Amino acid sequence: MRFNEFMQLGYDEFLMKLNSIPESEPLYKIIKSRSLDVNKIKDKEERKYWRELKELNRIPDIYLPNEELDRELKDKVKKEGITNVK
Repeated sequence: MRFNEFMQLGYDEFLMKLNSIPESEPLYKIIKSRSLDVNKIKDKEERKYWRELKELNRIPDIYLPNEELDRELKDKVKKEGITNVK
């Protein structure tokens, strides 16, 4: 799937694609580690494993001013040659 096709996906289509990722793919564990409530896991070792993965795959807290985000996005759009951005 090309980038432009991906950007045209609706929310439901995106969720279907996301949920169809096989468990054998590394991305599956990354997504699961971010969304899993480790406090509900009873097994101590398994809880430790998922806590470590959750921390490893955590999305960093990066805060940028809106103007800087706009500038970076515009630069990326120019660089990638994307033309249908509103």
